[in-house]
Amino acid sequence: MNKFYIIPNKKEIDYFKEDLILPLEGYSIGFDVYFSIDEINKIAKSRNISVIINIFLHKNKLEDFKNIINKLENIEYYFIEDFGLSNLLPKDKVVIMGSHLINNYDSINYFNNLGIKNIVVNNELTKEELVQIKDNTNSNLFYFLINRNMLMYSKRPLISSYYEYKNINGNLKLNIKEKSTKKELIIKEENRCTCIFDNNIFSANVYLDLLDKYNFIINLNNMSDEEVDIIMKHYKDKDLNKYIKTDNYFLDNKIIYKLGDKE
Repeated sequence: MNKFYIIPNKKEIDYFKEDLILPLEGYSIGFDVYFSIDEINKIAKSRNISVIINIFLHKNKLEDFKNIINKLENIEYYFIEDFGLSNLLPKDKVVIMGSHLINNYDSINYFNNLGIKNIVVNNELTKEELVQIKDNTNSNLFYFLINRNMLMYSKRPLISSYYEYKNINGNLKLNIKEKSTKKELIIKEENRCTCIFDNNIFSANVYLDLLDKYNFIINLNNMSDEEVDIIMKHYKDKDLNKYIKTDNYFLDNKIIYKLGDKE
């Protein structure tokens, strides 16, 4: 049976009844709200809480990170994008988030052999690839069921650098249309780092029956209040796309980009 986790886009978390994944303040990027150690510990006294850490750390930040982790209490999972952090955390609580990298069962089984059994599977895969993965691994699999996918994360202040070059002022969150593909994108700069998101809401709900071994993550960040309300009412429904415009292009169209892929 699928388990659902919510990444909230606001701090009024009583609105969300499922288990929560909270972005850790100072150690995550691309979200609408961040939670301090004290906030997380307080919530974890009465709720099932995991944290997400999706920035890559420099070596000189490791001691600070160790101190932060030691202060957190009652955490179910640590969702991490920097694989090296798995050496500083209990392996049974580590969930590897490889973004575009975790895309086949060989990789997942390799992590399993290292003692890391919790994996977020790339949601740029076809439904057939997702079924193949769940049928050929015994790891604990997670999947972003609903999400505005992050296409890029840079530790460069791309928007403010552009403004400085052009000698103009402007917002650090932009909605643009890519010139050649006409694809709509969201660009956000925060703390001198930049993220680019697909403006389309990715959803795999139409194929819920095929994904029976996955734990599902619903990421509500970069969503409007109206979008959040609709998603929270229908996030377990196969026909979510009847209530809100969603995109499942990757599920139906194989993208040749992975190591080992052939035309």
